[in-house]
Amino acid sequence: MSWLINPAQLDKFRKNQKSLIILDASWYLPQTERNAKQEFINKHIADAYFLDLNAFHDGAHHAPNMLIQDEKIIGEQLGKFGIRDDYKIIFYDNSDLHSSCRALWMMRVFGHNPHQLYILDGGLDAWEKYGGKIASGETSTTTKNYTAKFQPHLLRSLDDIKKNLHAPTEQIVDLRHPVRFAGGPDPRPGVRAGHIPGSFSFPYTSFFDKSNHFLPLEKIRNLLSGIAIDLKSPIITTCGSGMTAPILNFILELMEHPQHALYDGSWAEWGAEKLYPGESSLDERPVERSLDKKI
Repeated sequence: MSWLINPAQLDKFRKNQKSLIILDASWYLPQTERNAKQEFINKHIADAYFLDLNAFHDGAHHAPNMLIQDEKIIGEQLGKFGIRDDYKIIFYDNSDLHSSCRALWMMRVFGHNPHQLYILDGGLDAWEKYGGKIASGETSTTTKNYTAKFQPHLLRSLDDIKKNLHAPTEQIVDLRHPVRFAGGPDPRPGVRAGHIPGSFSFPYTSFFDKSNHFLPLEKIRNLLSGIAIDLKSPIITTCGSGMTAPILNFILELMEHPQHALYDGSWAEWGAEKLYPGESSLDERPVERSLDKKI
């Protein structure tokens, strides 16, 4: 399993651990007009490096933010960021989307040892409040060798979701805002409103308190159980484009949930108005517009 740590634990890691790398995995929606790399240059945790999540997205895919699946390309990219496959990696972010969870899940898919993956609870803000050392400026890394071992069982494809719709074996949990889930307008052009039939609504903001720290696991467990999600059965997570859904995957890892995966295409793919190769009708990707299942 992966781990959630506080600033004091991170400080101890920084001072005592070898084969360790700290990565700022901040990522923002394009419409915010925030530049994650520039913000890192302006201010970051001392000794940290910037991890550009966009460098691992397949720009040729019809859906946004889809992970690259070529092990050679993945290994080369990770090596450029100075990551070795035996490193302990601590992720943090300064994003309302808690994008460090996407980064950790990404490394799980790339085959990194989950026991070597950590997230700083509360991100950069928590580190500053703790009084942790801050730095600024560009950082450079030495290219390392990284051997990626892609883990397809942690992903679900469009075809997988279609099959699950007709013969359900996995619960689908949607982390988008409940208004979008219920049928409110989608911010992306050419995307229908609503949700995958039979899915559960659990907005990602429900995992955090007012200071952007994770709620206690037992409280999250009760919230999930309260909307009839069976925590002993398989779960598929989804969201707008795969960037916030991994928050639930991370939580499920902390709970030692036996079987969960991410539908990386998420609503941007399922809800698209266009037909994909081999499809004859949008009825193959039906949409519901109600909020029968809610927190």
